[in-house]
Amino acid sequence: MGDNPTWYRRSFMGRLPEPAQQGLLALGHTQLLDPGATLIRQGDPGGVAYLLLDGRVNVTKVAENGTQSLLAIRYPGDLIGEMAVISAEPRAATVVGRVKTTLLTLPGDEFVRFLGEHPMAALALSAITGDRLMQAHAYRTDAAAYPVEVRVARALLYQGQRMAHQSDGFFFLDLKQSELAMLIGAKEGTVQKALAQGEHLPALVENRRGRVMIRDLPGLAAFAELSGS
Repeated sequence: MGDNPTWYRRSFMGRLPEPAQQGLLALGHTQLLDPGATLIRQGDPGGVAYLLLDGRVNVTKVAENGTQSLLAIRYPGDLIGEMAVISAEPRAATVVGRVKTTLLTLPGDEFVRFLGEHPMAALALSAITGDRLMQAHAYRTDAAAYPVEVRVARALLYQGQRMAHQSDGFFFLDLKQSELAMLIGAKEGTVQKALAQGEHLPALVENRRGRVMIRDLPGLAAFAELSGS
């Protein structure tokens, strides 16, 4: 279900050698973000990037018809807002604190200079960009290929690689039904029904008011056709 190092190995920080990590941490200053507070607004100019040090943020986007989607959840070691800095384009999404969060604010010009001075950092950025595209593609492919109950199972496993913690032999994910629904592009009521009344999920997971307990991880992976998770 994923390891638990200081920095997750597939995050931006987890991909950097220690000298580059220390160089990046020396660039900016820390700031706190309260739960529900907005860090970045879709459409705003992007002069700074952020490194998530502790906590969690949700990345959302509003379509032209007003529909809000949860594009991603970011965790410690992840970069936030770097693409607007590099492209000099407006912010493509909104970023909101999910829990109390600590961030490192990175001035855009210094961050770009850092990438130029550290080739491994530029490679790491390319790698995480590729990972994010693959994850977005996975959600789109799942929507076309699987029923909602399987999509819920697959989304739980995707997120569990980063956010699950173990207690009393079970894995727990701090994930609301509304967030899960937005991730897979389904209605919240449909996800609630899949978790509570689905043919397979009720035996594999349990919803607990904003947390999901995975009762049977191998069974969930097999049902989701992600047995390598």
